[in-house]
Amino acid sequence: MIYNYETHVKPYSSNFQLVEIDDSTLIKIDQFVKSVIKRKFTERHHKIDNSSEYKRFFTGTLGEVALERLLDVSGIVDWTVGDSKKYHKPDLRGIGLNFGIKTVDYGLFPVIFKTSYSPEIINISWKNRYVYVCGLASIDVLNEYQSIDLIKDTRLRSRGTKTGFYGFEHLEHFTSLQDLSTI
Repeated sequence: MIYNYETHVKPYSSNFQLVEIDDSTLIKIDQFVKSVIKRKFTERHHKIDNSSEYKRFFTGTLGEVALERLLDVSGIVDWTVGDSKKYHKPDLRGIGLNFGIKTVDYGLFPVIFKTSYSPEIINISWKNRYVYVCGLASIDVLNEYQSIDLIKDTRLRSRGTKTGFYGFEHLEHFTSLQDLSTI
């Protein structure tokens, strides 16, 4: 099967919520990401794959900030810098929910673990300033609607632990923290 935005994303975009990030916050994200990369450069797995780390960390943090803005909460973004093992947990734990956040650039599909253990909020970043909050994917949806064909990086594909998610039609829509906590 061929997966593309015309057939797998755009038909469901009327449920997406657009969040714009202001200039001062973009500068804060940029400075934070640079400090994270500087710290993580000492970790083995970051030495191997440092060519796209800035973009990956920037996009991820942008998605977390957008969700804080949408839900009018703080505590989703962890602005601390430290060892990666400390941060390998669902992103919304800081506000009491066991959900992660996957943010991907427009035109790409989210990279997820082949076996997911927590639901994920799926976001699409556009022009490094705008974020479409698409919805929440349950564990079952994440584990069912995935394809290795969506992994563009051959090194990542060869590791065999990640895959791409395409089930946008199965995302659960939410507009508030209350909605999210009842899903």
